[in-house]
Amino acid sequence: MVSVRGFPIAPEELTAEWLTSALRAGGAIAHARVESFGSERIGEGAGFVGQLARITPTYDRREPSAPGALIAKFPSADPMTRQFVASYGLYRCEVNFYRHIAGSVSLRTARCFASEMNDDDSEFVLLLEDLASSGRIGDQVEGCGLEDARLALTELARFHASWWQRPELDALVWLPLAVDLGRTSLEQQYPLGWQASLDRYAHTMSPALRDAAPTLNQRVLATFDRFEEAPLTIMHGDFRLDNMFFGRPGSGYALAVLDWQISNRGWGMYDVGYFLSSNLPTERRRAHEASLVRAYHDALVEHGVSGYSWERCWDDYVTTMILYLANLIGNVPSLDTTNERGARLFDLMFERVAAAAVDLDSLASLD
Repeated sequence: MVSVRGFPIAPEELTAEWLTSALRAGGAIAHARVESFGSERIGEGAGFVGQLARITPTYDRREPSAPGALIAKFPSADPMTRQFVASYGLYRCEVNFYRHIAGSVSLRTARCFASEMNDDDSEFVLLLEDLASSGRIGDQVEGCGLEDARLALTELARFHASWWQRPELDALVWLPLAVDLGRTSLEQQYPLGWQASLDRYAHTMSPALRDAAPTLNQRVLATFDRFEEAPLTIMHGDFRLDNMFFGRPGSGYALAVLDWQISNRGWGMYDVGYFLSSNLPTERRRAHEASLVRAYHDALVEHGVSGYSWERCWDDYVTTMILYLANLIGNVPSLDTTNERGARLFDLMFERVAAAAVDLDSLASLD
């Protein structure tokens, strides 16, 4: 049975009755009833703060709109992780994204059939469209090809441009400000992570980065006025291959983006720097990053953004790299080394981002 909270928060709590109710309320079925369903855990080693399951319902009758597969998203199974994530508002952010603005953003997202959350934002469930039949999911460990990278960045620019400096951003109070998230991470998490990052990743860092590690967070915080003055848009916050589906012929979309837990009101270049540094193999990034950032900026301008020069765009890209590296350092203590793919992915991300910070001399942007 579904618990007294009224909705499931783990795959084993799902019932046919709840799925029927959710799909009817979400407009996917009218008269059909879920008689039974299969459940398969997915996404292990791809995400870090929740649980995912692919659900395959069996219905008592045929309805053309009845989905053959669904994705159910739940909070972490660990109560301490749930409370930690809730303190950053991440679960609340994604639930509200699907409730309030998913239908009006330019990026294709999964259709949401149900979104439930408790009062302290630590327990939730999302029942989403499964895009596996219409799209090819990215693989961050394998790395992004040039064609996919260009598509991702031009679609991202279109999305950023649609929210660029819009007055409506002020009304989205449930969507945190990037500067607030950044300060919290640098003040609270970074001091716990810098030594662990040196212990695990010193071999990937230049001597200058290793020397800077003990106080890098303070140097980044001292430059935060730059980010406070940056033009605001909606950032995805976790714009990476494992959260992307590339549409197959006939799908009706080129790119679909999932996982909006870290979305916020911030500077678009963080999404760009995060994507290029941690999703492209290092040699590919080195060879093509300037043209890819230029493609992003050109698309911004094409979709109506003005007053944001190419020079400012590139400078923001360079500075963003050291900010992202500092955030990674703060997350090292939370790394789950028992999950082989997850640990491999984090190792690759750290290695790639450290290389980008060195290549771009991002430390110098803090002086």
